[in-house]
Amino acid sequence: MVTDKTFILKDNSEDIRRKIAEAGIHVCHCSKFDDSDWLDYSTAVGNGVHGKGYPFEGMTKEETRALFLHEVKNPIWCEDVDEFIEKINEYERQVEV
Repeated sequence: MVTDKTFILKDNSEDIRRKIAEAGIHVCHCSKFDDSDWLDYSTAVGNGVHGKGYPFEGMTKEETRALFLHEVKNPIWCEDVDEFIEKINEYERQVEV
């Protein structure tokens, strides 16, 4: 049985997004928002990689991040984009079985 997971990369740049897309993983347009300085892939949400860090209406960037981390159960922190891609691919292989 595969459980829901959230992979987080505390980095975001055009080069990183390009590398993720080249690996065949969908990258949402929200990852390009000015304040999206983290990336996440939530298996519960699906739809690929999303940007995190941009403030929601009426909230600061720090409040938005705190809310996100409060809602995520047992996040898996990735050291770099290669690990991020591998974790996503590993999860997707498990789901296919």
